[in-house]
Amino acid sequence: MRVGLHLPQLGRAASLDLIVEVAVEAERLGFDDVWVADHVAVPVDLEGMPSFFPEPVPLLSAVAAHTSEIGLGTGVLIPAYRNPMQFAKQWATLDWLAPGRTILGVGAGWLRTEFEACGVEMVDRGPRLDDYIRGWRAAWSGATEYESQHWSFRGVRVKPQPKGAMRIWVGGSSPGALRRAAWCDGWQGTWAPADVFADRLDVLREEMDRIDRSPDEVTVSIHMETRLGSPLDHEGRWSRVGDGYGDRQAVAGDPESIAAALAPYISAGLQHVNLVPLATSPAEWRESVHGMAEVARLVRSEEA
Repeated sequence: MRVGLHLPQLGRAASLDLIVEVAVEAERLGFDDVWVADHVAVPVDLEGMPSFFPEPVPLLSAVAAHTSEIGLGTGVLIPAYRNPMQFAKQWATLDWLAPGRTILGVGAGWLRTEFEACGVEMVDRGPRLDDYIRGWRAAWSGATEYESQHWSFRGVRVKPQPKGAMRIWVGGSSPGALRRAAWCDGWQGTWAPADVFADRLDVLREEMDRIDRSPDEVTVSIHMETRLGSPLDHEGRWSRVGDGYGDRQAVAGDPESIAAALAPYISAGLQHVNLVPLATSPAEWRESVHGMAEVARLVRSEEA
């Protein structure tokens, strides 16, 4: 069982110093990877979601400069908001700074206002993502040409060229996301009850069987919001923390109860969890890092 930790990217507690501090401590405590999320333009009428949402790649580059082993992931980034060739170069450069440590988590996107702000049509966002992923794989493997409906290039190279295959995980739980995850390297499921998670995993595995992929080729992950101690009042949680997504209740309590909440997911086939602490201050973040490290120890000891 692999365990990742979301960094203090958003909300009132966020700062570069704290992000680097948490990442360095996460590496020391044995987390497998650290994560950041992505929004380019936050709608003003989306109640509570902070507009302070630093760009993922520069943040991970800063973390790369202060760590040496821990994985660096996006959970998830929306490629449609970006020029695919320019992003191919950015991510290859991050891999050059942190060889073999990157996990590119991507999603098709869901926020119409954000698509409009970026000047991108929301229609065909799934096929667009498919074309981008295949194009990146071509560019990163040294290809000088690629053609698809939404992105093509000819007679150019992207360097630095990664020395190994770049891991791409697909976020989301729609049928399209599950089909896409089956031919990529991982699935980042959204938090859901354990039986719903198991049903979605069955769909993923059926698609993997259909295209002749083995279970060890696709990592099964989930995004889990956590809170050490008592839960926050749900009303106003976004504005207090800045790391909440949707109406899901965070899993709150001590490390033992959080680890116990993960048990049915692990039994169903979960291989990786991205723990997202709901912390409202630097002091709470420091406490959360150690609390989530204990969660990691507990779930790994159960597996052993």
